[in-house]
Amino acid sequence: MADEAYIEWKDWRGEAFGRFDTMQAQYYAAETGVGVIAGARVLEIGFGNGSFLGWARSVNADVFGVELNAELVTRACALLGAHRAFTSLSDDSLTGLAGTLSHVVAFDVVEHIAQDELPGFFAKIRDLLTADGRVILRFPNGDSPFGRIYQHGDPTHLTTIGQEKLRYFARQSGLAVQAIRAATLPLSGARFNRALKRRLLEMGRYLVERVVGLLYFGGRIVPLAPNYVAVLVRVDTAA
Repeated sequence: MADEAYIEWKDWRGEAFGRFDTMQAQYYAAETGVGVIAGARVLEIGFGNGSFLGWARSVNADVFGVELNAELVTRACALLGAHRAFTSLSDDSLTGLAGTLSHVVAFDVVEHIAQDELPGFFAKIRDLLTADGRVILRFPNGDSPFGRIYQHGDPTHLTTIGQEKLRYFARQSGLAVQAIRAATLPLSGARFNRALKRRLLEMGRYLVERVVGLLYFGGRIVPLAPNYVAVLVRVDTAA
């Protein structure tokens, strides 16, 4: 799909680049922990229209971005400054940051990468991390039938990923999966009705996942949420 057509389809308008609302801010804070770490140096891969970039910048993180779409990179440079957004993980300016990133974030990205390219992708990320750095990934849940609506809702998605496949490719690249779970549903700051709805949703999922686990997986609990969030760390710090 052509870059311009994809931007139009996603409704990524230039005037909205880098903007985020209260719920997005709560989600990013809960999912990544970036805002509570002084001196966080963060790279977002596949930043789209920049809402996470804008939020990370607002909490005083040192922010960089990678996005294949050149128009979006131009927007990010206008927001973050020159030499802070790139079209490739192999850009010389970015590789110069090797070993210095506390967080690498990729929301809705790895499903766009061909399966045979994932080990190399993860290896490049590993090289960028500090010894105790973290990778936060969000992607359609390949272990759940409810992940299909997201996996098959975008014509540029190439790879379906479940828990074991992610562990396999991470291990090949010097990373380990520290956690894999449903996406966070922040309750703090939410209005009462929204918080109650989220609490009921969590309780419903808890019960359904345990029933399904008993019926089909010998008691193993498999998250059925539409999206997975995974936290990866360097193997030398995985323990």
